[in-house]
Amino acid sequence: MFTKKNGFILTIIAVMLFTLTPSALAQEETETPRNLAAELSYQYSAAPNESYPDSGNELTDGVYEPLEYVNPGWQGHLRGITREVVFDLQDFKSINAIKAHFMQDSNAGIFYPVTVSMYVSDDGQNWGTLAHRNTQIPLWEPGPATEQFYIWDAAADGLPHPNKNASSAYARYVKITFTTQTWTFLDEIEIWGMDGKAKHAVRIKPEEPAYLEPGKDTNGIRDLVLLYNGWYPNGEGIWTKDKIIPYISYVDQQGEPTDWFYDGVLYLGLLTPGGERNFGSTALFEDWQWYLDTTFGADGDMKHLNDATAEVGQKLGDPKHRTKVVLMIPNPDTATTDFGDVDGDGISENFNPDQVGAEAALHNRQKAVSWYMDQVKQRWSAAGYSNLELSGMYWLAESAWLGEQFDEPLIRYTSDLVHSNHKQKFFWIPHFYANGSFAKEQLGFDAVALQPNHFFNETEATRLEDAAGLARQYGIGVEFETDERMNTDQEMRKRFIEYLNGGVDYGYMTRAFKAYYQGNTSLLDSSRSSDPIVRSNYDFMYQFVKGTYVKQTVPDPVE
Repeated sequence: MFTKKNGFILTIIAVMLFTLTPSALAQEETETPRNLAAELSYQYSAAPNESYPDSGNELTDGVYEPLEYVNPGWQGHLRGITREVVFDLQDFKSINAIKAHFMQDSNAGIFYPVTVSMYVSDDGQNWGTLAHRNTQIPLWEPGPATEQFYIWDAAADGLPHPNKNASSAYARYVKITFTTQTWTFLDEIEIWGMDGKAKHAVRIKPEEPAYLEPGKDTNGIRDLVLLYNGWYPNGEGIWTKDKIIPYISYVDQQGEPTDWFYDGVLYLGLLTPGGERNFGSTALFEDWQWYLDTTFGADGDMKHLNDATAEVGQKLGDPKHRTKVVLMIPNPDTATTDFGDVDGDGISENFNPDQVGAEAALHNRQKAVSWYMDQVKQRWSAAGYSNLELSGMYWLAESAWLGEQFDEPLIRYTSDLVHSNHKQKFFWIPHFYANGSFAKEQLGFDAVALQPNHFFNETEATRLEDAAGLARQYGIGVEFETDERMNTDQEMRKRFIEYLNGGVDYGYMTRAFKAYYQGNTSLLDSSRSSDPIVRSNYDFMYQFVKGTYVKQTVPDPVE
């Protein structure tokens, strides 16, 4: 029964609650974050090198060491696959910032990680991404030792979609990963936040790492072979019909097509006529025009590719088959000050922001790219190729500094052109140490394949495992790399087979979009060889593309 006395008591309680609530909220909102990692232990995926070990919780002792690598407070990691450091906070906590401290001393072979990534987890097994951070200081920069913090800050950077209004991540486990090159030195990691669940703290949804698979983003291309059609002193940049056929089709030992091979062809050039300049940096307007004339001329590369596809289609009983084509976009480099007059106003375009200002330099670079894209569209349409499909455009520069003051605005502008005006897909193949390789969506790329660079560098075969793991984490594909040396050098053939075997071991043979660097003519040479070992290189590659390759024993080079 409700009485006057009960009503009075309820009223008092309500008043008390009303007066207490603001105080409690204020306490929650003004609680000072602390370093949750202070003096905390952690687990490595691989311990530091024995020459620069961790003497015990050095990463969480709160001591920032002088920039001298001989100081025992620094720990050193030597090459190998991407390292992981995992923290168990012992309970769910609200995390609003993470920072990791590294040093670089190029004179001593110590370099910053290209990428540091931060993740959180409820169970220590399934991880959600907070951020990937590139170095903001160039690698290999000479001079005295420097330091750099890699930071994720919820207030400045936000949390992953769809947690737009969240203020912190609510999790028990934190993982920091960092890439290694030669030596990598770090001395401290901090995890800032509060005990318990703060207001607007959210759990981060775990992700299942996966390759970019062939499909809509790749315009249906599974296997994209690179054919270099720039200038070469020996004429290897000239792709005639007979040279193209062993790439778009699998040929027998008599050179007759028996099946389709690569389903996509990327044409790209490096050197300008006479080898004077480079399309990745120094090429001028006249060079861009020469490249278009060479590619689309009456006896140019596109004509020969179209003829090759038509001939193979007739022989295979598939006359309507179309080869998917991707064409490069040269890089309008910021060092160029006298590119040439693109728009006919009598003024040569200057791409250098130090000379004309950042806004004018970007506008001039956009002008050059827009002209080039229009030329491709017009020339392709005028040619009316019967057996080709223009599927995409390729960004030639192999690294991308993120930020409005760097390449990002130009790449996004180009992405808009590719998508809106040309209705194609935007492709990119960054090198292993490239900036921005994780930023596919941010930059506006559709199809990205990461270069392992194992074939060219003196790395262990674990580099393929590392590249495959990063590709899955970033949601991109993998580039297969080889060159003519696979046919003549036993060590290089060994590396070629390691790429093949890695496709089976790490799943990129059947589950990933792939690009294929093969030098200039390595597969052409092996397809025509009477040496059974050299010919087997061509056969193995065909089996790999078809997903039927069976792992081979990696041969040991003869001493």
